[in-house]
Amino acid sequence: MNIFRFRWPEAEAMQRLRHLLFLLSLLLPNVGLLLTAEHTALWSSIASLLFPLGLYLIFFSYFRHPGKGYLWLLPLVLVNAFQLVQLTLFPGSVIAVDMLLNLFASDSEEAGELLSNLLLPISLVLLVYAPLLGTSIRSLKSAILPLAERRRSLKLGVVILSLSLLSVWWAGREDSSYSIKREVYPISVGYNMYLAAQKLLQVASYEDTSRDFDYQAKRLSPVDEATSEVYVLVIGETSRACNWSLYGYERETNPRLAQRSSEIVVMRDMLTQSNTTYRSVPILLSPADADHADELHRVKGLLVAMQQAGYYTAYISNQTENRSFLDFFAHQAQEHHALRQELEGKSPIYDTDMLPYLDRLLEAGHRKLVVVLHGYGSHFNYSDRYPKEWAHFVEDQAWSASPRYREELLNGYDNAIRYTDYFLDEVIARLERSGSVAGMLYVSDHGEDLFDDERERILHSSPTLSYYQLHIPALLWFSESYREAFASRVEAAQANATRPVMTNSVFHTMLQMASVETPYLRDSLSLLSPHLEAGERAYLNDRYERVPLQELKLSPLDDEAWSRYGLSPRRPVLR
Repeated sequence: MNIFRFRWPEAEAMQRLRHLLFLLSLLLPNVGLLLTAEHTALWSSIASLLFPLGLYLIFFSYFRHPGKGYLWLLPLVLVNAFQLVQLTLFPGSVIAVDMLLNLFASDSEEAGELLSNLLLPISLVLLVYAPLLGTSIRSLKSAILPLAERRRSLKLGVVILSLSLLSVWWAGREDSSYSIKREVYPISVGYNMYLAAQKLLQVASYEDTSRDFDYQAKRLSPVDEATSEVYVLVIGETSRACNWSLYGYERETNPRLAQRSSEIVVMRDMLTQSNTTYRSVPILLSPADADHADELHRVKGLLVAMQQAGYYTAYISNQTENRSFLDFFAHQAQEHHALRQELEGKSPIYDTDMLPYLDRLLEAGHRKLVVVLHGYGSHFNYSDRYPKEWAHFVEDQAWSASPRYREELLNGYDNAIRYTDYFLDEVIARLERSGSVAGMLYVSDHGEDLFDDERERILHSSPTLSYYQLHIPALLWFSESYREAFASRVEAAQANATRPVMTNSVFHTMLQMASVETPYLRDSLSLLSPHLEAGERAYLNDRYERVPLQELKLSPLDDEAWSRYGLSPRRPVLR
């Protein structure tokens, strides 16, 4: 009758099974990264599995109870859980510096919008790791792993680690930029944590490191002091050029600006130097671009130069403050308004809520005025960026950020762009009515993925880029009086409309628009200059490293979109 009796595994065998499960669970992020990566070389793939496996085997060989070792690795287990959830958003991407900084920068509303769409992957990750943590605690009272077993684990770990170092060496021969700290999880996350901590320390000490900075700026203009001048920089959020009808999109997303086509200059080939607000907006507002990123903690913002030149400055924002260099640049204005704080009782807050602030500034009688309007544009959740009555493309409520709701997501995104179109038209109308010598520059901080192809990518901020995150809308508008006073600048802007440029041109364009001279003005980067140079374009990556555009590891699908939308080739054309 004993054949019907279930036989439980021996205690030592159960400990071996736990040991194996612990190892496999720790390697899950490595496997996930390999399976979802777009570009994976053979030897780097081998290294990414063998190196951590060797380390784990050596580490666990020290513990008689494998569960105790697993509990010692609890911080890593939490990082692993974070990494697995992130893979559902950004396949093939390790937890990036910006993602870590966003833990300190994102507000509860923005985080809630994102987390509400991640409940399923979070639940699945909890189903994996919660039982294992429980098992690790229970195993402390079970039989120990024999010394001989742990010695075998140690020897196997040393062999595997040695083999992994050979694969690391070979991967380095194939790619000179390859290194363990950059490419092998979880070492790469540890390195990113170190870089994030460095950046936070720079932000914390910014007031000291920038205290002595001086633009030495002055206004040199044919427009006399008594004549009113107003210059507005509108910073958009998460808007991509290919969804603007001004750029050829089949849907009518810019009906109002289209009626002003003879008044505006649309920059056809504008790329962002960063796909996150945290990095991209400081580039718009300072001379610290991808070529000079190490200067960011030392320089002051655009509005300080404008003040030195005699302008009254104001910064109006529909963004949450995120404890970054951007916040310092915003507060350097003589007048600063954060709508999320000042309109705390209003929800939701739209970009058009900035218009009354602009009205008051225009009515205040400032003869020389520079205003920055920082909107929330097309940021996810898209259907929350505009009033419901503005839903031109109906069925705009997506239950989650999933490919099955791509149509609803796209409708909401396009509606948000139509609302930006309305907002910009209202800004221009106010500048027209002011009768001032006036100009406006609009630029988005970065683009967005919207399940555009078989990769099924969504949102932005991913360490791996796409065309859709890079190509952004930018346009200029000038009043009639500005066109008369500065005809050569307007003509230069029109001539530069198809030139390949990047967002580091915004700072210099605004200075030249307002006739501000400073040693930090680079004429070769201004959109209003006949001397604009289409030099090598570069991107500022997640680790604040300059990467030439031609060296970005984009997919063939991105190169196809690049060509389809008529952008200047990323790589030199051989003749």
